[in-house]
This record gives sequence, C-alpha cells and structure tokens, in this order.
Amino acid sequence: MSFHGYSIAFTGALFLMLAWGLWEASKWEIQASLMAWMIGLPTAALLALQLARQIIGTDETPAPADKDEPGVFNASLLEQQGETLDPAEERRRTTCIIVWVLGFAAAIWLVGFQLGVALMTFLYLKSARESWGAVVSITAAVLGAVVLAFDCGMHIFFAEGKLFVWTGLSTSPLFTSVCYNVSVLVGAR
Repeated sequence: MSFHGYSIAFTGALFLMLAWGLWEASKWEIQASLMAWMIGLPTAALLALQLARQIIGTDETPAPADKDEPGVFNASLLEQQGETLDPAEERRRTTCIIVWVLGFAAAIWLVGFQLGVALMTFLYLKSARESWGAVVSITAAVLGAVVLAFDCGMHIFFAEGKLFVWTGLSTSPLFTSVCYNVSVLVGAR
C-alpha cells in the first residue's frame, strides 16, 4: 500500500472511531454527552472533508522553488527558514512542555477545574514574562469564560479540588452566586 493509501486508511479509521464515540455518547444523559457532541461533531465534519479530499485526490501540488505562493506547500522554504536546534535544547523544550501539561493536570486535581485552569494560565503567562496587565486580564477572561460557559451556560459543575475536599472548604458558593446573578440579569431583560 502506498503512502496515499495509508493516509486514507488512517483518516478513515479516525473518522470511524469518532463516529463510534458519538454513537456511544448519544446514549448518555444530555449533560454528560454535551461536551462529546460539541467537540465530536465539528471534528467529524472536518475528518469527513479530509477523507473526501484524500479519496478524490485534490491534494495540493508544491509550487515551483522559484515562486513563493501563499497557501501552497513549498519544501524549499521550510529548509530555508527551518530552525535547527541542538539535541539539548530539544530535550529542554520537550521537558518544559511535559512539565506544564502535568502541572495543569495537578492544578485541576488539587484546586478544581475552574481555579486550576485560571491558576495555571496565570503562572504560564507570568513565566513567559508578560506584563501584569496582560496576565491579570487574560487570566480573568479565561476564568470568566470557563465559569460562564460550563457553570452558568451548560450547568456542568465540576468536582471540587482535592485540596478543598481535604480542608472542608468549598468553591461552589462563589461560582453558584456568579451564575445566579447572571441568570437574574438575563432573566430581568
């Protein structure tokens, strides 16, 4: 089988696995299946489009090396602009990414989804040496979007973080009051 055949088989397998996951999600309660459908339907549409393009054979051909046409892959440009890294720098960057992913997971487990995402967004932006104004405003926007979308909009309440369970504290009154105030404002109009 050629590379083109393997590519079609891989995309088809991804589409079938996603379709099976969506079928299984249709048997769940609406709140549990909502996230799977929100992510799965656009992904299935994009996979179907990609599969159709691969089967029909409308892959783009590279532009001649002397022409730089936007949107068309040109391998010579990649070679010219490619950043070569020494193995030590590659390992450092890979380790850094893995540590941030594990840090996000640990923060979500310790303090819950809403506060964990906000805390790690704050730490990531600050470690990137962003200005305080940008860090605070982006972190507040991320926290607000998570609370409004999940808690207020879809009424999906995530579990408390283990730190709050162990200490007996709770973050739900904070987010519930925000959702209640938003629903009162929206309902009043």
